[in-house]
Parts: sequence; C-alpha cells; structure tokens
Amino acid sequence: MSADGVRSRFERFLRWTIEVEYPAHAGFLPEGEREAFESYYRSLPARGDQAAIERFLRGNWRGDAGWTARWIGARRRPRVLDAGSGFGTFAMLYAAVGGEVTAVDLRPDRLQAADRRLEFYRESTGEALAVRNQRVDLTKPWAEDVDLVWVYNALSHIEPLDPFVRLVRDHLRPGGVLVVGDINGGNSAHQRRLEQLRTEVSQEYVAPDGQRHTYAVERTFTPREMRDVMERNGLKVVHHELYWGGHAVVPEPVYAAVLQPLQRAWRLGQGVARRQLVVAGRAE
Repeated sequence: MSADGVRSRFERFLRWTIEVEYPAHAGFLPEGEREAFESYYRSLPARGDQAAIERFLRGNWRGDAGWTARWIGARRRPRVLDAGSGFGTFAMLYAAVGGEVTAVDLRPDRLQAADRRLEFYRESTGEALAVRNQRVDLTKPWAEDVDLVWVYNALSHIEPLDPFVRLVRDHLRPGGVLVVGDINGGNSAHQRRLEQLRTEVSQEYVAPDGQRHTYAVERTFTPREMRDVMERNGLKVVHHELYWGGHAVVPEPVYAAVLQPLQRAWRLGQGVARRQLVVAGRAE
C-alpha cells in the first residue's frame, strides 16, 4: 500500500473513533465497560473541533502509532500481535491499515468491550476488521508466530518481563520486529509523579474466574535501560526515537528539518523527552 493510502486509512479510523464511535458508545457499551471507556478516552478531541482533530491526527501519524502503521502498510497482510490490547484501539487501527491482528489482554471486561467495538465498527462502516480478541497470558508459552508485536504502555506492567521478551524473540518471523511505545523513564517529571503515586513494586490482578496474575506497578525504563532489556534477551534495536512534545503542532518543514532528526537522536535529552519508541528485531 502506498504511504498516502496508509495515512488515509489511518486517519479515517481515528476520525471514526472521534466523530462516530465516541458520541454513540453509550448505546453499545454496557455500564461498567462504558465508564472505563469514557475515562480512558476522555482526552479525545471534541466532535466538530476540526483544528483539534487535525492536531490529534498529525501527532499520532508522527508518533509511535504512525511509525507502526507505516511498517504494517508497507507489507502484505502482516500478522500483528497487540500485547496488552485493552479496549482494542490499536488492534483496530492496525487492522484498518492492512494487518491481521491478534489482540491479547488479561482482563475479560476489556476484551468484551473490544468485541463490542469491533461489531459497532462493522455495523457503522460495513467493513469487518481482521482482529481476534483473546485472553492470554503472554508470559507463559504461546504458539503463534507473528511479524510484529506491539506493546503500548504495557511493558512497564509485564511480570516477569524477560521471559516475555524472549518469547517474543522466539515467535518473530524473519524480518519481524517488537515495537514498544512507552513513557521515557528518564524524564524527571515522570519520576517525581510515580514516586508520589506508587506504593508497591508489584500487585496481583484477580480475574472474575479466580485466575491470578502478578503485574509490575509502573516499572519505567530509561532509553538505555530499554535497550538493555532488548539486548539481554536476544533482540537488536533497529530504531529508537524520543518524543519531546510539539510534534502535533509544528509545521511540516520545521518537523522534517528539526524535530524529526532530534527525535531520532535517542542519546540526546534523555532526562526531558516525554515518550520513546523502540523497535527491535532478532539478533542474528
């Protein structure tokens, strides 16, 4: 698919979430799922606020989700694993640009909401997205080989971490990648905020059926630490960006000439960048 085609599908899906789905979600998400969904997506631009929507689309396209969408769109029906998929937004987005996505989470309520969203998307657009939502613990052995594993704001919760990363390595097809979008643990503001909020290193999630899962409490990674996680588990970092903020608003010439090269210089500004994107493939 051409880059313009990928971007068109990328933006069309995000517009749908803002202009169609969010205004209608109370009609297809039951109580409990609805309140959690509203809380998680409360920062979406308002329907009809075109300036805010354009900033939202531009920021996402220039960020980690846009990088991943371009990778998917440049290949023919790659198999994608969304690890820690939650309500399923990224799974749906990556299916919209051409991926065949398996979306995995531990929480059945999130997976149920994700299934309802898929059905509403099909009903409202006439298009069925290639997404399977499954309840799986990815720290335990799993079978599927994939081209891309996407982990968004979830690496900081996976416990134990190293077995998961090694399983990812083992299940990447030739040329496949692990893509991590997460906060920059070296950011001093993040560190101060987490010191105030975090009282435990790990906690336990007990599912409705009684299954117990240990998870880490906001374990963050500096850019160097993130690379160490990959390298000690047999992966090689092939792309690394730090996001400083502002990439949703700066004009394209300034972004291309100044901000984008700065983002890719991951060694710079490790104490101030807000987020990071890390892409790693199997070390040969």
